[in-house]
Amino acid sequence: MSVLPPTCPVRLPGAARDAAAAALRTVAETELGQADPDTGVRPYLEHGAKQLRNHLPGELLEALAGWYDSVTPWLTVSNLPESPHPVPTPQDGFSDETLLRIPNLVHFGLLRLLGLTPVAYVWENAGRLIRNVAPRAGASRTHTSWGYARHLGWHTDDSVLDHRTGAAPSMAIPHVLSFYGMRNTERVPTELLPVDTVVAELPERVAGELRRPQFAVTAPESYAGGADGGEPPARTDVPMLWTLSDGRAALRYGPGRITGQTPWARAALRSFEECVAGLDGVPVTVEAGGFHVFDNRRVMHRRASFEPAPPGKSRWLRRCYAMRRPAAAR
Repeated sequence: MSVLPPTCPVRLPGAARDAAAAALRTVAETELGQADPDTGVRPYLEHGAKQLRNHLPGELLEALAGWYDSVTPWLTVSNLPESPHPVPTPQDGFSDETLLRIPNLVHFGLLRLLGLTPVAYVWENAGRLIRNVAPRAGASRTHTSWGYARHLGWHTDDSVLDHRTGAAPSMAIPHVLSFYGMRNTERVPTELLPVDTVVAELPERVAGELRRPQFAVTAPESYAGGADGGEPPARTDVPMLWTLSDGRAALRYGPGRITGQTPWARAALRSFEECVAGLDGVPVTVEAGGFHVFDNRRVMHRRASFEPAPPGKSRWLRRCYAMRRPAAAR
C-alpha cells in the first residue's frame, strides 16, 4: 500500500557549491589545526556554518532554519561541496578523519544551521560522532549499518535509550539522524515512513495500548560494552508510542528488540507489525555530495539488501546523530 508521494531534494546551484567549496578548503587548511570531530567538533560546527551561511542561497538557509518545526519530518540537499581528493570507502568501519575535512565541515555546518547538536553513545561506534555506513568485512549479514546482505526492516534508531523530555543527551534516543553522501554508485535508497501515517492506520485501541508503559526493549546489534566496561542498556516498562512536547506522535521500534510485558501489549505489538508490513515508504537515495536529515522519533526507516561495489568503491554514507538545541542556544 503506497501512502506518500515521492519527494525531491533541494539542489544547490553549481556556482554556490563552487564558492562554498573554495571557502571551506581555505578553512580546512588554515583554521582547524589538529582537530577532528571527536577531539574538537566546535571548529567544524562554527566554521562550517559560517561559510555555508555566506554562500548558500537565502531560500535554502530559510528551509534549514525552519525545517525542524515543519510538517515534513525529513529534508534532502544535493550538490554540496565534496572532498577535493578521492577517498576510498573504508573497509573496517573507520576512516582517517584528516582526509575528510570538507565533508565534515559541510556535515557539521549544516547541523549547526539546523539548530542541532551532534551526539555519540559509548556503546556504539567506539563512541565516535561519525558512523561510516559502509560494507564491512565479516559484517555482511548483521542487522547494522555495516551489513548489506540482509534486509533491514522498519525501525527507529537507539530505541533502547530514554524517550523522556529532559533526558541527558548521552542517554536519550537521538532526535535526528543525518547523513552526508561520499558515494552511492549502487544507488541504494533508504525508505522512510512517518509515524503519523502508521498511527492513522492503527485502530484506536491498539494505539492506546502502545502508549502504555508495558514494553521491554533490548539494545541493537551494533551496541557493545561501553568504554568504562559497562554493559549495553536494556529498558522495561516503557511505551512504544508517546506524544512529543509539540503534540506530534513519536515511536520507538526495532524488529525483535521490542517485547510486550502483558497480553495486551503483545497483542498490540502484533497488530502494529501487521500494519507496518503492509505500508510502503518514500525512497530517498543519498548520493555523493548529498545531505539527508530526518526526525528519528517521527519517522521509521528501512533498507533493502544489496550487492556492494568493489572494495574501496562501495556505498559510503557518513551518519551523525543529533539533538535539537534548546531555544536559547539556537
